[in-house]
Amino acid sequence: MDEVAAHWAEVNAVQALVVRLPEDTTLTLVQFEGLRGSLQTQQNVVQARLTAQQIARSNINSKKAALLAQFALFTGMLDAYFENTDFIDSRPLAPTPTAGQAAFTEPMVDMMALWEEINAGPAPAGVTLPLALADGTVLGGFASAIAALQFAYAEERKKGVKVSVSRSKRNRLQGKAQSAIRLYRETVPPLMVNSPELIDSLPRLSPLPGHTPERVNASAMYQAPNQTKIVHDASTDATVSHYELRGNAGDEYNDDDAVVIASHEPGEPMEFVTPFGLTQPGARAAFKVFVVLTTGNESGSAEMVVE
Repeated sequence: MDEVAAHWAEVNAVQALVVRLPEDTTLTLVQFEGLRGSLQTQQNVVQARLTAQQIARSNINSKKAALLAQFALFTGMLDAYFENTDFIDSRPLAPTPTAGQAAFTEPMVDMMALWEEINAGPAPAGVTLPLALADGTVLGGFASAIAALQFAYAEERKKGVKVSVSRSKRNRLQGKAQSAIRLYRETVPPLMVNSPELIDSLPRLSPLPGHTPERVNASAMYQAPNQTKIVHDASTDATVSHYELRGNAGDEYNDDDAVVIASHEPGEPMEFVTPFGLTQPGARAAFKVFVVLTTGNESGSAEMVVE
């Protein structure tokens, strides 16, 4: 869109150009630039909501870690004081940290139910009831922690819906933009027959035929307080145009969500430094370094995630 806007301004210097849209309306350069601004704004909304979703997931993970620690303390008490009692055979198995909501919660609820039975007595030798864990946790506190985890899951799902809605709006804007570029490319040639240089320089929608470059090796590291430094190898391809750093908020790279963060020419230092995505503690961002050829063909590095 940036290339088209620049080209459109050159065309307007020769003859004011208006594009006719399928719904029988027109589009001027000013309106096209307005569409570009709306799309950029919506891209920013998507990234912000991805960050919010990632923070919600981090909250879930921290609550799960705390519950697992208490689960281990509880089962440790069972091993130490409840051997040969009616309770030991009902001991639940610990879930994995990556287990989903139901698979993680069910053994925690089983543990809470067993804890209630234990508190009802009788107490084995060496144990005072109601049972308190070594960290001071009592049954009521554990039950509250389970409830807090359920609320955290609900909050993460709400954040996910917001991401989905913002993506849908962005995708509709991108569809409008692509249609506008295609129609612009069709409108210029018949109007600019006396300015062949403007026809020859029309921005492309897709790369020219050619080869795909080899991807370069890249690595990323966190730099306090809120930046990522990414270094990469140089491409050996003779037709390199530039390198682009692309990324999106979240813990995995997504081609649909990723945006161009920065670029540099082949002769410049092979590195990028950016605060992109690292807006608060626990935030994560995923990156790739792309080699872009003069034909427009490109190839991205392996994914890099920074927290």
